[in-house]
Amino acid sequence: MTAALGAAAAWGISDFLAGVLGHRLPVLTILFGSELAAMALVLLALAARGELPAWDARLWLAVVAGLVGLPAMGLLYRAMRDGTPAVVAPVAAIGALVPVGWGLLHGERLGLATGLGVVAGLVGATMASWPVPGGERNRLRHSANLCALGAALGLGVFFVLLHEAGQADQLAALAVARTTEGVIALFLAMALNRFDRRLMGASIIVVGGLDVAADAAFIASATAALAPAAVVASLYPAVTLLLNRSFLRERLHAVHLCGVFAALVAVACLAR
Repeated sequence: MTAALGAAAAWGISDFLAGVLGHRLPVLTILFGSELAAMALVLLALAARGELPAWDARLWLAVVAGLVGLPAMGLLYRAMRDGTPAVVAPVAAIGALVPVGWGLLHGERLGLATGLGVVAGLVGATMASWPVPGGERNRLRHSANLCALGAALGLGVFFVLLHEAGQADQLAALAVARTTEGVIALFLAMALNRFDRRLMGASIIVVGGLDVAADAAFIASATAALAPAAVVASLYPAVTLLLNRSFLRERLHAVHLCGVFAALVAVACLAR
């Protein structure tokens, strides 16, 4: 599960950077720029392999993954901007329940800890999203948590589709998914008049690079078993939380902190 842990680290750092960038750049700029950077990097990796993959029908699932992944990432970045990243990340990580369920339906078994993990995940998502007094700021956080739940569903489906497409060719599946996202992002950036030099800022490129590196690590780790790889990779909120505590000195309301802890317990239990 070394690759899955690498995916968790890369996604955790990426989400932290995206959350920081969201306070000074529009969400669409971060989304479009990171998607274009990810597309360019994965196409370079495919070119460096020196061999074009033969088309396989399963790669159409990677196209669908790209169609799902783009809005899911948009919801995640908006949630990071409007909410508390240390709360948003664990809520979004509950998306691991989607590939866990898919894996179980296809014969994978995770042991008795699975039930505890599911319960802890639902409790964590509820408590991390629990409203507290705070006027307009609280309304923003509620909206952010709803976006995080939408991102969780979308990213969970993305994990499953990418895994299934990767059965044909892992790098090709990643390239198809990221190219689908990148082409749509490019079209939308031009249509919405968002195509400017900020899209290729160094920090945004790093976000895109970390995302595609995490995708590659995840798809490699999921080859043997999807469900364990997905839940180990979903430990990335711990990285985001640590970075927010270390660099932003972020404080959480008690109920939210309990929710964060329960969500982390959930992914830890599901990874057993």
